[in-house]
Amino acid sequence: MSEGDALWVLLPTGQRASGEWIDDTLRARAEEQGMLDRLTQVAAFPRQRVEVVRGPNASAEVNEMFYRRGWTDGLPIVPPTTNRVDAMLRAGGRQRNLVLGEADPLKGVVTVEKVAINAVMAGCEDAHMPVVLAAAEALLEPEFNLRGVQTTDENVTPLLMLSGSLAKRLHMNSRFGALGPGWRANAAIGRAVRLIMHNLGGGWPAAVAFAGLGQPGRYSLCLAEDEEFNPWESLREELGFAKDDNVLVVQRAESVVNVTGGLDDLASVMASATSSFSRLHGGTVAVIVAPHVAKVLADEGKTKADVKAYLHANSMTSADEFKKSWIPSRLAGKTKFPRWVRAGLEAGWVPAVEKPEDITVIVAGGDIPIPQCAYMPTWGFPACRIAKKIETTGI
Repeated sequence: MSEGDALWVLLPTGQRASGEWIDDTLRARAEEQGMLDRLTQVAAFPRQRVEVVRGPNASAEVNEMFYRRGWTDGLPIVPPTTNRVDAMLRAGGRQRNLVLGEADPLKGVVTVEKVAINAVMAGCEDAHMPVVLAAAEALLEPEFNLRGVQTTDENVTPLLMLSGSLAKRLHMNSRFGALGPGWRANAAIGRAVRLIMHNLGGGWPAAVAFAGLGQPGRYSLCLAEDEEFNPWESLREELGFAKDDNVLVVQRAESVVNVTGGLDDLASVMASATSSFSRLHGGTVAVIVAPHVAKVLADEGKTKADVKAYLHANSMTSADEFKKSWIPSRLAGKTKFPRWVRAGLEAGWVPAVEKPEDITVIVAGGDIPIPQCAYMPTWGFPACRIAKKIETTGI
């Protein structure tokens, strides 16, 4: 049939291994939270793999229907037709029924086909599918702590960093506006990850996910490491992969803090309350160094390891200031801080992270003499820096 007559769409939502649909749980939660005035069609869908939507404006009908069922991030989606999903699956190079795992907290089964459906909805190109698959696998690793990320009242989100020549082939941005709008790969790949979390894990705001305010990065937080202006070893090589490999590195990010300046300014921000959760839980933080700043540092003879060591040594907050901040003052006697934090308190100064290796450093941003860097503090436990090699056959 032509698109004007009907669309054959695949359902993006999840079923548990027992066969139950997570939407039935979500409907009960949405009703408890008074959300059914907006989500008027929650759990009201044919319990089958494919649904046929007929009419002269079927695409608009799918969009409205999926929104009312709670299957979108609020923005319009690309209808996941059988043809589009099949093309995405071919690019991914894996069997559609292959099970990657279960997405917490509602335990929707994550199959390759379900990943492809949500990637189509997000607006991904077929060539993006191997990256989305790598991201989905990273989310399912125990150290990512997807249950915690989905249910906490904090504003944490996945941070996706692509290291390798594939980024250029996919037109993934690592230069001006790398964390902003305008590039399909950055926007759509990150968005696909959010839809997977939303539709297969059930991470619906106010129903399951209780992030108090949220953040724009919960739509998409995805960028590439700059290959041309990075004066140091690449992130993939640092993590033990080959120079010719393409590697997706996934961490947890509580926020993105713009830092205008060099290492001292970055260290000052890291020393502040932005690092409260890395001090509470431990973990890995990320620093984006502008190409200009990276060049200045490299010209001074500083290696990436030197940069990490400097940031670690200069991101100290005094024990007195630390004790005044919200988390230790409110949680005093209720939680046990990590050993390295307790040692820092005894010594009078507490670093942002336990050791220099807990700081991920990548180079990205505009290639002009401006010092626009960024700090991305972490949240949660255990420590999380998950690297997935991307199979690029056929891309």
